[in-house]
Amino acid sequence: MPRSRSFDEDELLDAAIELFWAGGYRASSLVDLSAATGVANGSLYQAWGSKWALFLAAFRRYCDRRVVLVEDALSGEGDPERMLRQLFDAIVDDCRSRPDRRGCLLVNTVSELGTDPDVAEIARSTTAAMEAGVARELARLTGQSPDAAEVADAAAHAIALSQALIQLDRVGRPEAEVRAIARHGASTLAQSLRAA
Repeated sequence: MPRSRSFDEDELLDAAIELFWAGGYRASSLVDLSAATGVANGSLYQAWGSKWALFLAAFRRYCDRRVVLVEDALSGEGDPERMLRQLFDAIVDDCRSRPDRRGCLLVNTVSELGTDPDVAEIARSTTAAMEAGVARELARLTGQSPDAAEVADAAAHAIALSQALIQLDRVGRPEAEVRAIARHGASTLAQSLRAA
């Protein structure tokens, strides 16, 4: 009969997210995670089987939260430009809330491990979910179908720009410049939808 876990799995996954986010997969060890959480290496192996399996569980948890962050930023009334500015502001605000300029675990992991099939699939499905959320909201605000090419393209561009904003913040671009790029992007995407 398997023993019950003597630790909170959610808390441990949150600690794993922090560790992998700050240092990357290769530079982070289960010894580091054990030290950070007080959970013995053996218990970590027993629960997940490997550092890789634990990483994938933490990465999925983080990515699920990114989708929620995007969806939460899309709520409310207004027009496409206002909604896109709201989204980009939420992304920049999230970046600015992290004084170590660590960027985004999704973007960082794709840079470090993007050729791995598991990582690529999680990244693809997360990006697709974020794009779908933006497309639904743009469709609602414009009266178009979420599947319309113009709406789908605008949503894809919005998510691509949000990831670029994260990178700009990470490399130390001044906040005012990052926000100006975001405002310009929102305006340009809204204009393209109006012209469609």
